[in-house]
Amino acid sequence: MRNIVSTLQDPSLVCRFQSYFGVIKLAEVENDKKYSWVATEVKGKYAEIEKDSTENHNGIRSSKIKDVSNGNGHVCTEDTKEKNQNIVYYRISNKFWYHLFLLGSLLGHEAWYAFVYSFLFWNVDGSVGRRVMLVGNFLFYIGQGLKDVIRWPRPPMPPVVRLEQRWAAEYGMPSTHAMMALSLPMSVIIFTINTPYVWVWVTIGSFWCVVVCCCRLYLGMHSVADVLAGLGVAAFLLLFTIPIAEYGDYFLLTSPLAPIVTLILSVLSIIYYPGSYKWTPARGETTYIIGGYFGTQLGCWLNYQLGILHPASDPSHVILQPLLLQFLLSLARVVLGLLLIGCIRAVVKPVSFQIGCLLMQT
Repeated sequence: MRNIVSTLQDPSLVCRFQSYFGVIKLAEVENDKKYSWVATEVKGKYAEIEKDSTENHNGIRSSKIKDVSNGNGHVCTEDTKEKNQNIVYYRISNKFWYHLFLLGSLLGHEAWYAFVYSFLFWNVDGSVGRRVMLVGNFLFYIGQGLKDVIRWPRPPMPPVVRLEQRWAAEYGMPSTHAMMALSLPMSVIIFTINTPYVWVWVTIGSFWCVVVCCCRLYLGMHSVADVLAGLGVAAFLLLFTIPIAEYGDYFLLTSPLAPIVTLILSVLSIIYYPGSYKWTPARGETTYIIGGYFGTQLGCWLNYQLGILHPASDPSHVILQPLLLQFLLSLARVVLGLLLIGCIRAVVKPVSFQIGCLLMQT
């Protein structure tokens, strides 16, 4: 078993995946072992590698990029970087896969999750949105916590070419991108299984899951073991979270104690989040997600208390196949809703930040 895990963690598998889909590593320039590595794309049809036999100030032999593009393209050279940086030069030979997997990375951003949740509330059914959001937030919390408990590093660069830096400070095991790419589409499918257009969710969900999982390898952010572990953990947790969301939604919507219970559990989950011996952005992102869930749940509870919402024990009975007019109305709701969310965020975020600083006296 240990040999299997070690094999799946091998960064050479990621390198081979990147090379197959068009990420060509050209050179590794090591200037100072104390500094981290950065990846720099070489652009230009006729760029080539020139081996330099000279040594830098640390006695390390390195390769340099020579610009021989003759004006046909731009090539990044060592002069454009700090002298102490260690640089991996690479070229993208297939733009289709590059942009497709960048899209896959965007499908793992919090902004995309917010859009999916909002779309379900506005255009599918509120009960589906609440249940899917509960499942997604629970799995995201477990995945982020496991990262800071297991503390397995991401694939090293080099040999891997890391094309994304946003989550580089986090640990890699398991891949929360893979967990969310499986759990969100699967929960939508399960909660709308009897609807006439469930095949749409199956198609979108399959594309979503495959592209997101593959993009983690393509961008050099996860090993094969990280991705497979994320899928396995998500599949296992779905066995418990789907029934919890199914039967707990009525209590969270109707009970007078629901806001207090949700608030206490949210605060405790943040306070007792599994810590790490070094700072990682995982805890901050988890707090952000939990805060968003609490606000949404509180809003739904208030709408029910005011008589605006009514509980639905089986959302499949109230979801109809959309017609052209309904499609246009759905599109209008999405556009207006996103504009309203953007305006509210622009006002509330700086105000809440200042209030937080005053309360924390920072």
